Amino acid sequence: MRPLKRRSLLHSFRDALRGVWLCLCSERNMRIHAAACGYVLFFALKMKLPPGELACLLLAMGVVTGAEAMNTALEKLCDHVCRERNPEIGRVKDLAAGAVLLCAIFAALTGGVIFLRPELWAAVMDIVGTSWKLGAFGCSTAVSLVLVFGVPLRGK
Repeated sequence: MRPLKRRSLLHSFRDALRGVWLCLCSERNMRIHAAACGYVLFFALKMKLPPGELACLLLAMGVVTGAEAMNTALEKLCDHVCRERNPEIGRVKDLAAGAVLLCAIFAALTGGVIFLRPELWAAVMDIVGTSWKLGAFGCSTAVSLVLVFGVPLRGK
């Protein structure tokens, strides 16, 4: 048997980015998380949050999207290993989905602690009070909804 060839760092990053892309293409929940991350970053930058608060939000987003990617990998592995319905595999999948839910709940609580203050309402009123900003925000929302719910899932 031949020894495995050492892979370059570039190849490792390429494979990892392909994994992220596959997750986005095949998982609606990952698309929802990605859209939510975009809006969180938008409002965080608009409110000029301090670096510590921005770091907390970035960490929360990373935990949720990382958990979703791990859940997707585990589900695909389970589906590959056991093609028929299996209650034990179902419990494993439920546990992984529960982990994502817990991460998402605590990320939302983190966002609530950081965002629920007068600066958020000022940012919202700035958008609502300016027609072109409201139009742009509405268009971005429409695009997000199409990307999340309108684009067919691939690789299921």
